[in-house]
Order: sequence, then structure tokens, then C-alpha cells
Amino acid sequence: MSFSCDSRENNPYYLPLLLIISVFSHFPFVLNGFGEIDATKIAVSVIDMLTNGSNAAFANFYFSDVIPLYILYLKWFMRQLNYDYSYLPLVMNYTNAVVGTLIIIPAFFLIKQIFRNPAIAFCSVLALIFAPSFYQSTIMGFPHLIALFFLLVSLNFYLSGIDNVQKTRGYFFIFPAGVSLTIAFLFKSDIVLVTGIYFGLLIMRKVRDKGAIAGSFLMILMSGVLFLFLRNMILGPSSGTTMSKEGLSKWYAFSLILPSAIGYYIAQAKPIAYGAGIATFCMGLISFIFYLFKRRSDVLAFIISWAALPTVFWLVMIGNNARHNMITVLPVLVIIVVLFFEKAPRYATVLTILLVLCNFFLTAPSFSILRPSGSLFKSNTLLEDRMDTFQSLAKEITNIDENKIAVLGTFHNPHVIIELMRSTPSYKAVKIGRENYKMQIGDKEYVFIYFVVVKPEDMEEGIDDVIREYHLENHIFVSVTYGLESLKQRGLKTRTMDMIKRSTL
Repeated sequence: MSFSCDSRENNPYYLPLLLIISVFSHFPFVLNGFGEIDATKIAVSVIDMLTNGSNAAFANFYFSDVIPLYILYLKWFMRQLNYDYSYLPLVMNYTNAVVGTLIIIPAFFLIKQIFRNPAIAFCSVLALIFAPSFYQSTIMGFPHLIALFFLLVSLNFYLSGIDNVQKTRGYFFIFPAGVSLTIAFLFKSDIVLVTGIYFGLLIMRKVRDKGAIAGSFLMILMSGVLFLFLRNMILGPSSGTTMSKEGLSKWYAFSLILPSAIGYYIAQAKPIAYGAGIATFCMGLISFIFYLFKRRSDVLAFIISWAALPTVFWLVMIGNNARHNMITVLPVLVIIVVLFFEKAPRYATVLTILLVLCNFFLTAPSFSILRPSGSLFKSNTLLEDRMDTFQSLAKEITNIDENKIAVLGTFHNPHVIIELMRSTPSYKAVKIGRENYKMQIGDKEYVFIYFVVVKPEDMEEGIDDVIREYHLENHIFVSVTYGLESLKQRGLKTRTMDMIKRSTL
């Protein structure tokens, strides 16, 4: 690579400056409540497992079996806080804020070591701090950011091993690399989708030693086996989705969609583009095409081995989210910055700052967690308002003066459930369907139905099946995501609520 000598200087202020920028741009904006539905689901699972053990009704409300160490971490924290669950969202959110700053350290050293250029590392991490999906991850709680941290730690050890000229000494780095990778799996097992980067680094370093290749494969394999073993130890008996081949196949059958219509893939690609930032997404495509024509095997191996599989995987799985693609933002930024340094090394830092600013101005502020805006700080207020709306409507539903209440929807149900759990520890819960639950609190019965309709006219056909299966003839129906006028016209009891706009979900 043809970088200027000045850009190779190891400026001591690079890393401290990045850490300072991260602290001042993230911590003042950390949310006080749950930022998204899956985080709320995790909290519900943690509370129910602490109350009723590993076989609790809500134990797998979210896929607890893919985040076992995060569940253990939250359970431990709640014990230290004397089971005061009002602190749970703060613990989750501030954990990510801390890890989001710490992640700068292994990210900086990894990129610096790969490209042997601290300036590339500085610019790449600077852009990462303000990447919409990464930024959003640092102000709200979810374990994917923690998993990325340990992946980067693992890659640092691994690269140190293969770069070590003394082979016998290099193998000592494989052990901490494997341990860190196992921890990454235990925090979010989706990390397995990016393990191709270990072989990508071998290609970049032109390592052809069969022992090194076999050792890399064995390290990943052993980390996966340890994940399966430790997961069972951490969670205990569980019927989680990925705990059995049958459960996993059912999840794939439900989630995997291969439609012929191009519109589906356009919708699925939007979280990828918005999560990286519109300018980053466009420049990433330009950079990739440029290096494809130049046949630069080093850069192509880096981006393809890291980003290709998770991008394709979430592109076809139903309900793509910017969070799913956060893990691929760093390699995309890196190839953009590498292009800046190769074509305009003197202006690379300025171009990186312009890239960040373009992401700010190309999209309006947004409360969306599916397609976050580059206008980060203004979007924070909208996120707070969205969270407050979910919480206030949840309280309104729990205060309804009726003994039998059926809550229809999916996005809002977890907020109602956790509101009940916080206010009434002595509840009884049972799972009555794939994602349907019943809670008994004194004389009051709540039934939560995972209910999705595309068109309002589909409501009547779907509700007939629900009423018949769960005996809801005498329940009052309530929803903040669907209008229930058609149910009221049929003589069913309903309660009118303020509606959450579909775009807000």
C-alpha cells in the first residue's frame, strides 16, 4: 500500500482523543428507559427467571439461549441491587455506554496492526463513533455491542499470533484469542457469522502454513463447542429456540423468506444503509467496486470475510434491523478510509470528517431503531419521546379497571408485561402459544397475543381464531398498535387507547 510517511507516524494523542470524543458524544445521551422491544423482552426474561427459575414462562421471551452470559450478567447485577428492577434499563444502557467507549481500544489497535498505519486506525474509529447503528447501540442496552468488543479483543490476540515471527511463541496468542471468542459467542452467538475474518487475516498476511490454518479452524470450532457447553451450564434446563435442532429449524422456517419481489430486498437493505449512514453506505459501495476492479486481494479479503455472510444472512431473514448490521460497519469504514489514504493521504482526516457530516445532513432526525438517522443528537430526543410514549401507554393498560384483559399486538406487549412485573412481584405466568402468554395477578387476568395483521380487514378473520383458541369471549380487548372498531361492532368489549404510529414502532 502506498501511504505517505507522515501518515505512518504513531501520534500518541490518537487513542486518548478518540476516547474523549466517545465519552462526550455518548454518555450525555444515554437513554433512561428501554430503547427497543428486544431489550425490553430480555428484561422480562431476566425478571421472570429470577422470580421463577430457568423454566419460567418468559425465560425465552427473547432468545435467551443466544445471549446466556448477558442473562447471567444482568441476573447478577439485579442481585447486587437487591432486585430493584427499576434499575434494569439503566444497567443495560450504561453497560453499553461503557463498552462502546472501551471498544475503541481494541478497534484502534487491530486496524493499526492490520494496515500498519495508526492514522488509518484513527480515522476509521473516529467515523465509527458517529456511525448511526453503532452510536445508537452505545446509548441503549443490548449485548451485541459487548460481543463485538470481545471479538475485537480476540482478533488482536489472533493477529499478534500470526504476525509473530517465532512460531512457537505465536501459538501462545491462540489461547486468549479463543477464550475471547468464546466470551463473544456467549454474549451474542450471532458473532459466529463474522468468524470468516480469522481466515481473511490469514489471506491478508499471505499465511499458507497448514498448521496455522488448521489451528484457526480448531480455535473457532472449540469456541463454538464451549459456547454450547457453557450455555447449558449458565441457563440450566431450557426450551430455547436454538437449544434443539427442532426448535432451530422451526425458527428458520418462520424467519427465512426468499420472495421473488425485489421490493422485499429493498426494504431489507434499508437498515443496512441507514445503520452505516447513507454517505458511508454509498462510499462503501464505491470503495468496494474500486478495489474489485483493482483486484486488491488484501482489502477484498478483509471486507468480504468480515461483512459478506452477516449482510447476506440478515438480508433474507425477516425483520432486518440496523442493530443486526452494526457489526459490519467497521470494515466498511476501514475500506473507505484506506481509499482516502491511497488517493488523497494529506486530506484523509478531512475527508473522514466530511463523511461523518454528510451522514448527519443526508437524513432527517429519526426515532427509528430499524433505520436510524445520521442526525444523532436530535434523534436522541425523539428516541426519548418514543420510549416515554411506550411506558405511559403501558401504565394506562395496567390501570384498566377490568378483570379480564386481552392485549393485542407485539411491539408494545413487553412494555405492559414489565410494568406488571415491576409493580406486582406476586404474579403467575404461563406460555400459551408460540409467542402468546397469560398472566394472573390477584383477580386480574392478562392475555398477551402476538398479533400481526397487514390490512385492517384481516383483523376479523385473525381474531376469530384467537378468541376460539384462548377463550377470550369475556375479555376486554385493548391495543395501541391496531384499531379495534371492527371488534366493537361485533359486540366484543374494547377499550380505546391512543395509537402508536406504525412508523414509530
